[in-house]
Amino acid sequence: MICEELKSRKNFIEEDFIELRDSVEGLISVIEKYKDMGYNSSTYIDDLKDFLADIKLTLKEKKITDRELKNLNFLREDYFRTYGDSIYEYYVYDKNNLEKTHKANDEIEIAKKRFGKILYKITEKVIYHMI
Repeated sequence: MICEELKSRKNFIEEDFIELRDSVEGLISVIEKYKDMGYNSSTYIDDLKDFLADIKLTLKEKKITDRELKNLNFLREDYFRTYGDSIYEYYVYDKNNLEKTHKANDEIEIAKKRFGKILYKITEKVIYHMI
């Protein structure tokens, strides 16, 4: 249908989704690294792991359904309203070690920006192909 051209573009799955997978894995890794410093870190990690499982399934099957592509258009709104806003607001704090706090938050910020950038790139492609 409206997304056939997009679905048939192998590089959409193989390049962008691999980059998305890597960014989510990076974000999980950084949050796990500093989870002892963050509030409710396990909830963030579990949510990201669920999202990562969906990405891996898409990559394994080498296809994505029309419904999933359409949902990507709303992913930032729906996903981030529930989880993403809190991910972007996620930070850690160690009152006894401010240097460690700054270092951890810098690493987390870099991972969050990478994640947001690739997700934005994918949703922009979907929006473009839906017009």
